[in-house]
Amino acid sequence: MSQSRMRVSRRNIELEIYKTFELFKKQPKVTVAEYLQSFDTSIFQEKTYRKIKYDYTSMINLVLYQKLKGIKFQTKLVRYLKRRPGDKYKLGFSVTPDQTTVSYFINHILDEETKRLLDFTVDKIIEVSEKFGILFDIKTLEPEKPKKDTKERNQRLQRNIQTKDVCRLFKKRFTPFIDLNLGKNCIYNKKMFIDLLIHLGLNQNFAESGSKIYKEYRKRCPDADTLLYHLKKYDNIKDMQRMYETLFEIVWEMARQANMFDVRKRVDVAIDYTEWFYYGNRKTLMVVGKMPERGTDRCYKFITLNIVDNGKRFTLLALPVNALSTKEDLFTRLVYYAKKRIKINHVYLDRGFFDSKSIGVLNGFGLKWLMPGQRNYAIRRAMELSPAPSVITGFRMKTCSFNLIVAKDKTGEKRVFSTNMHFENNDVDLLERLFLLYSKRWGIETSYRVKKHSFRAKTTSKNYHIRLFYFLFSVLLYNLWILADVLIWLHLHGKVGDGHIITAKYFGTLLIVIDPGG
Repeated sequence: MSQSRMRVSRRNIELEIYKTFELFKKQPKVTVAEYLQSFDTSIFQEKTYRKIKYDYTSMINLVLYQKLKGIKFQTKLVRYLKRRPGDKYKLGFSVTPDQTTVSYFINHILDEETKRLLDFTVDKIIEVSEKFGILFDIKTLEPEKPKKDTKERNQRLQRNIQTKDVCRLFKKRFTPFIDLNLGKNCIYNKKMFIDLLIHLGLNQNFAESGSKIYKEYRKRCPDADTLLYHLKKYDNIKDMQRMYETLFEIVWEMARQANMFDVRKRVDVAIDYTEWFYYGNRKTLMVVGKMPERGTDRCYKFITLNIVDNGKRFTLLALPVNALSTKEDLFTRLVYYAKKRIKINHVYLDRGFFDSKSIGVLNGFGLKWLMPGQRNYAIRRAMELSPAPSVITGFRMKTCSFNLIVAKDKTGEKRVFSTNMHFENNDVDLLERLFLLYSKRWGIETSYRVKKHSFRAKTTSKNYHIRLFYFLFSVLLYNLWILADVLIWLHLHGKVGDGHIITAKYFGTLLIVIDPGG
């Protein structure tokens, strides 16, 4: 064995990966090209290399770049680099190699052992990036406007092909960042647990029955006790929250790179609670009280902030709620998180947030908001004394003020909304305009329904870590489905149409059966 070949060991590769990450440990986001520019690929150098037009280390960088970016074909890789000259120079090229050169290097210059080491390098870079909390600019499917309309049959074929590509890319992207507390001696790998979790959510199964059913499809899979054992091993809630916030950020970055959201434009958002009914002891960790419903007055509660523009109903952040949580603290966290990523147009809320502290937070952030008013004594009095339609400006409630709008619906019943937006008293279509605006809030209700019935497993466990994991995992899958749906729409039609082009069930099923590779 030559001296150069002895240097190419997995141990040397791993040491170089860690050494390079140390350079970026204070940067939460690093581009793949920036990382590879600092990564010493000369450890792959062979003495027998017959130099072609481009340097060996630059070509190795290019192969790693293609794998890390998830670009399947060399032709797409060449087009991708031509649009990004900055990445090209960082990889060591002054001129972009053509497709033939890249293919020749991979198929005729690299031997099988080096290819395996490069695959190991890619997997290890992604794995270590999780430990350092660094997010790469991993590429998603680039939506390309179709050149011409295709027949329905061909569209179905293209839809299925592109959905598989998206699922493969998604699965490879988020899997390394899900920590399931698996030991080195665990007989099941992480992908097996993730597939089982997706299966439980899609089929609304409990772990016990769902794992038995799934075992009929996949002969080798974790049983219920094994799955729940690992979920119970989380030390605290904050660790799990941080993990999922990283995952939500990964999905958000993919959505942003795919131009799903134009950061220059403002979007409408909704904030709301969702409840998970609980029938056990009131003193159980994280259980809170609620209005009596379906035989219980206890529940687990979560609060989310969703983008609710048509076709882009995306959950930006989800937080658990406990008995000590205050609305103003939860609001502040959600809004602060959102404002760092998007420009907010309007915020829609239900009447459960009609209190001075919540309104004070929204006003403090300078946000335009709309919600129904609670019919307390002061509101009922104002409704009785005011004609409909009418706008009562500067209505005071403790430490805040806002506009109170009174209008009649089609049945003649008076309705009341509160807002800090401007509306005219003499607007004959005032109530219709309000309902049209407020109807966007139903997007968050729809998202809760999909998460519950398509992506969240059932459980009777009193262990909150299991409940929280199930809920946040359903939010992750929901966001991936929405992103996949938008990408497929854009790829097939060049725009996002009405309804979903792929169902949640179909997406989840493909996510289970697809092998991401690596």
